[in-house]
Amino acid sequence: MFRKLQNLMENHAETSEQHVDERLRTHYFKANKPEVMKVIKQILDEDTNFHELGFSEERGEVTFEVRQPKSAFVVISIVTVKANRTAVDLNVSTESALPFNFGNNQRLIVNIYEILKGKLTFVGTSMAEKL
Repeated sequence: MFRKLQNLMENHAETSEQHVDERLRTHYFKANKPEVMKVIKQILDEDTNFHELGFSEERGEVTFEVRQPKSAFVVISIVTVKANRTAVDLNVSTESALPFNFGNNQRLIVNIYEILKGKLTFVGTSMAEKL
């Protein structure tokens, strides 16, 4: 409980395989890295709230800014772990005068995952040990 409260108060949030918050666990999709990268590129091009900063298909990394409600810096890491199984992790940071953001970073991660789920076949979370 304390850890979840602490997560709401931080200016940084990231996903991981065994995250305390199930919504912030690594998501896996039935696609390869180029397919996921293509979908992410489409999302960035379509949403005026996102401003692409970097796109490296070679490294499987996308960086962009989110303009509203509060400026945030996002890094998406994409790794194909098995044929047609690709892991997607996110790292979100915000800068503000206050040392907390009331969970906005976590909500942003959940929203981005929901957008990806609408465009790709979602397989599950925390699957590294199962693959």
